[in-house]
Amino acid sequence: MKNDEVIEKVERELKLLGLSPRTISSYQLYLKELFKFTGKLHSRIQFKDIKQFLEYLTLEKNYSGSSLNIVRSAISFYYEKMLEKYPVSKIRVKKVGKKLPGVLTKQEVKRIIDVADSLRDKLIVQIMYSCGLRVSEATNLKLEDLDTSRMVGIIRSGKGNKDRAIQLNTPLVNNIEAYLKTKKLPSKFIFSKTNGTPYTTRSFQIIIKKLAEKAGITKRVHSHIFRHAFGTHLVEKGINIVRVQGMMGHSNLETTKTYVNLSAEQFKGVGNLLDDLEEE
Repeated sequence: MKNDEVIEKVERELKLLGLSPRTISSYQLYLKELFKFTGKLHSRIQFKDIKQFLEYLTLEKNYSGSSLNIVRSAISFYYEKMLEKYPVSKIRVKKVGKKLPGVLTKQEVKRIIDVADSLRDKLIVQIMYSCGLRVSEATNLKLEDLDTSRMVGIIRSGKGNKDRAIQLNTPLVNNIEAYLKTKKLPSKFIFSKTNGTPYTTRSFQIIIKKLAEKAGITKRVHSHIFRHAFGTHLVEKGINIVRVQGMMGHSNLETTKTYVNLSAEQFKGVGNLLDDLEEE
């Protein structure tokens, strides 16, 4: 079997597991990079070659811990899980740094919504923020997934191929209904182009970036920042962390705890130490 045939075989296996196109593309890319680095046929690559490749990415290319984890997972999928040949997952790589994501205040979210000229752009921000959607979940949201009579919806096959419920409200439903009336061609997707096909995640990212610039937001604004704001503002509202976990669809509570660290609520009743100096 040639190296190109291995890449195709891995792609089929990953699709059967229901992994996202982005993950599949990353796995294929890093396996190709391994084959290119070694200059060998896949069957002749040894465990030491894999370790040398990861060392090269660490020392020469200065890959981050998160990137190295993806590379290791890609190689492990083929050599450890499919072939049961090498214990790739046991190779130690640089630890992933725990950086807190940026977050918008409620006032900043409102400013971004208010500067939107079109109902479509306003609705994109409203639904991503109020429901905590990932950009791919927003672009793939379908009319059949919303139950406006009960003010709930379902996100189908979110990250990890899990479904989760979202909560709607009357203003949001009214805007959805108003936006749907502006469409010339019916579509099963809430957000769709003139030909009925869904928007790309890239197009949403561009829309969001332009809205943030128009609103005069100096922070780095990207599509995922509304999900961060969703989680943080729920915590600040006093919603139990386990409920927040369920609303965000997190498998691990530790992931949700990030929003406790982002929340200003953790400082209430503590006060800044400089205030104490003034009182002395």
